[in-house]
Amino acid sequence: MSEVNFKLLEVDLTKETSRVLDVTEDVKKYLGARGLANKLMWDLVPQGADALGPDNILHVGVGPLTGLLGTKMVLSFKSPLTNWAGRSTVSGYIGDEIVKAQYGAGILFKGRAKRPVYLYVYDDKVEIRDASDLWGKWKQETEVMLRDRLNEETGEMFGVLCIGPAGENLVRYANATTEFVHSASKWGCGAVMGSKNLKAIAVRGTKGPSYADHQKVWELFRTYAVSSKTALHKLSRSRWGATASPAPLLRYAAEGIKNNHFGYHEIVEESNYLDHCLKYHIWTDGCPGCAAACFVPYFKNGPKGAFGGEIRHDNVGGFNANIMVGFEEMLEIATLEDELGMDGEELGGIVAWAMDLYEHGIITKEDLGGIDLRWGDVAATCELMKKIAYKQGRAPAALAEGFRRAYQVFGEKSKWYAFEVHGCAAPTYDVRNKEVAWGIPFATSHNGARMGHGIESALTEAATACIFTTPPFQQIWGSIEEATRVFLNAACGWNLSLDDVKDIALRNYYFNRCLSLREGYHPSKDDNFPPRAFDEPITDKYGNTWVWDKAEFEAEKKRYYVKNLRLTEEGLPPREGLERLGLDFLLPALKSMSLVS
Repeated sequence: MSEVNFKLLEVDLTKETSRVLDVTEDVKKYLGARGLANKLMWDLVPQGADALGPDNILHVGVGPLTGLLGTKMVLSFKSPLTNWAGRSTVSGYIGDEIVKAQYGAGILFKGRAKRPVYLYVYDDKVEIRDASDLWGKWKQETEVMLRDRLNEETGEMFGVLCIGPAGENLVRYANATTEFVHSASKWGCGAVMGSKNLKAIAVRGTKGPSYADHQKVWELFRTYAVSSKTALHKLSRSRWGATASPAPLLRYAAEGIKNNHFGYHEIVEESNYLDHCLKYHIWTDGCPGCAAACFVPYFKNGPKGAFGGEIRHDNVGGFNANIMVGFEEMLEIATLEDELGMDGEELGGIVAWAMDLYEHGIITKEDLGGIDLRWGDVAATCELMKKIAYKQGRAPAALAEGFRRAYQVFGEKSKWYAFEVHGCAAPTYDVRNKEVAWGIPFATSHNGARMGHGIESALTEAATACIFTTPPFQQIWGSIEEATRVFLNAACGWNLSLDDVKDIALRNYYFNRCLSLREGYHPSKDDNFPPRAFDEPITDKYGNTWVWDKAEFEAEKKRYYVKNLRLTEEGLPPREGLERLGLDFLLPALKSMSLVS
């Protein structure tokens, strides 16, 4: 059984050229997507490079298991929000199209185009095309125009990933979407695309994936597909999608309410996922290689016209009760944030903060361009979102830069009201809740307060295994590491042991952390909670009160570094670990910054 080779499509936007590289050896060491991107970023992005400059890269990553353990595509880049290692994951069909075009290591963008462009990929045909007529358009119109245009030209349906006005205007938490609502949200990938004048990526692959042992791959996948464990998982996922997750968390003080000031409020009861589903849920869909089918869109026809979208945890949780509205109002807000092209979790936390600052007189109606920004006001919220996307007005332009840059505009008093970790909004999974939420994992993340932290994510986001589809794989094969191992060996022609897979996960985790360390992150100064996590207790619906003691936090953080992340007590990768995992080439840079002994 011969091993599979992995090709990377490299696109130089400055030179308007492309070429195909064989990166098989790097894929064997790091897998694809986020794993391979660590090596690409370390080698190609100069230390201290401007995240919105031409020296940054954008890796649109797939991997050996894209379409087998679900379908996730991972965009990797230096984050314009944190200036550390950033990544955005996205579901949908476009990752599968890249695999079927047989660019099994993804697409790498370098440089900056002189004018608005989009990338056209149809198997071996690769072109950088003019996108002037798409620039300035909102997301849905962009995707529809491009899909229709390419379908008329080729007779094929392309996967399209695109940005909206927020990405074009370099809002630091702009996202990119495919199929209108599948969102690559975190840490500003849309702004990186905008900085490169890259409006969209359109891909159609007809060759199909290439596996070392197609029969074995099919047998493994069939085991997953027909399992009763998979069927049971699908009953929940395909029925509710992510719509059900915010409501229970709101009752347990694990989701932000009124800019994270409350642990419970009666507004929570206006987020009823059963009521929402009965009124607006029409159909369900799933990504390639996924039996969970958790894509549950909504469609609404009302006084403001017809529109659709999807209520997902991260595009709702930042808003919702955090700005004192329920699901009914969120339908309009969620649709608009997708159209404008911003990460809903970040934007929701920013808007809630702005409402708090407005209530306390720290920003004014004049600062907001005439908006009377009151809690629960949907019209005012939508107007502010538009102004942020276009950077119109003193306060909206500052809010578009994220919390830490906005402090310089709004002043010292604004900081206490900001509920952020590492400069990232933390409205979902309120860090004070020590049982349900992600407090310590968020505080110790070298990327920012988001999901995707920890060693397991370093594996799943390299193998492109979707966390929403992995539970049955874990139940059938005993662990996600073992499921990854058996699928990798069949798909790639490798002979990995379970320890090999665990080493890949740890290698990728250390490497990603070292990237952020190189760019200025340091646990001693950065790994902390917002002041309110220590100063402002919250009480959930069931009478439990949550707040952190600083000494308790510091002790728990050190324990987590060592036990869960396999770091030193200072939160740094151990020298012996880097050497054992073949990452010794990182040591000179880390040693020069006193980040390793």
